[in-house]
Order: sequence, then C-alpha cells, then structure tokens
Amino acid sequence: MSKKYHVQRREFLNIFTTWRAYIIASVEDSSDMTSCCEEHRNKSEVFFEIASCNDEIELHFSLATAEDRENSLHKANKLAEVINAFRDAIEKEIGIINESQSVQQHARAAATVH
Repeated sequence: MSKKYHVQRREFLNIFTTWRAYIIASVEDSSDMTSCCEEHRNKSEVFFEIASCNDEIELHFSLATAEDRENSLHKANKLAEVINAFRDAIEKEIGIINESQSVQQHARAAATVH
C-alpha cells in the first residue's frame, strides 16, 4: 500500500533553480493506518526542512501525544504568522524603494532638461 499525504511539497526558494535554497514540507495522511496498538498509532510522517544556500534547518513536529500535537500546531501557526508578516513587510519595503527610485529618476530627468 502506497503512502498518502495531506501535503508533500519540495520547492526551490529562489527564481534561479540552480541556487540551492529550498523548502520541503510533508505531512502523511494516517487515516488508513492501523490503530490496533500503540506501536502503530500516531506514527504519521511529518517533515519540514528549509535550506539557504549554505545552511539547512529541519523542524520537528511530533504528533505522538495530545500535548505534542497541540504544540506542533502552535509551532506551525507561529511559523505561518511570522512568514506572512515578513512577506508583507518585504512587499511594503519594495514599494517604498520603488517609489523612491521613481522620484529620483524623475528628478534627474527634470534636471537634464534644463
């Protein structure tokens, strides 16, 4: 029987796929797993790894106990919250920089007309 996954993604983080930065996220679907005994219960594969061009980080998300599951969901939610805030901040900063460069280019163009 082949494994099923809720999510199983491997993505490059840079536009240039020859650069090494990547992310891997995998959460196995345990709905068809045997739950007859403790040995097989809560054994779904959960994997999250992120790498820059030089470093790799693997984050652990245990689903073994109710407390572990609560903590793992909290950790995933915090990651999503911070990543989304980070993305929004970069988007704002890009807007500020683009606007500033546009104003500077217009000022230079106006100065060369005289």
